[in-house]
Amino acid sequence: MPTHEWTLSHDPHGRDGRKRNRRALLVAVAVPSLIALVALVPVFTGEGPLRPGGRTYNAQVDCQVNTVNGTGTVSINGTIEGDSSRYQVTVEVLDAATRQSIGQRTFDVRDTRTFGGTAPARTPPGPAGIECRITKVV
Repeated sequence: MPTHEWTLSHDPHGRDGRKRNRRALLVAVAVPSLIALVALVPVFTGEGPLRPGGRTYNAQVDCQVNTVNGTGTVSINGTIEGDSSRYQVTVEVLDAATRQSIGQRTFDVRDTRTFGGTAPARTPPGPAGIECRITKVV
């Protein structure tokens, strides 16, 4: 005569036995595939592989201001070299005497070493002139 414990024993081929095995196989394949896809997206988009830590680069920037009727425009020219083919460089323009920011511009640098353009000066610079500095490189 069968016992109660015998009728409740584990049966891998019984109710939900094979479905659980299929779910486990699906998870075992889907999770690593998703992780690999996320890791390889930058390679497919041309950004290169992700690297831990910061990028190595060497950058220089030069600025000139043109003032007409109290309104100024700053011409920005620079170069950047490093271990990446893509950078986003933010340049801030300061009044040399007061060290106050009078302009800022962000450049997307791709597959080249140079960047440049103009930025409006929010206030005319003082008699000491202007200074430029790179505030951020991504």
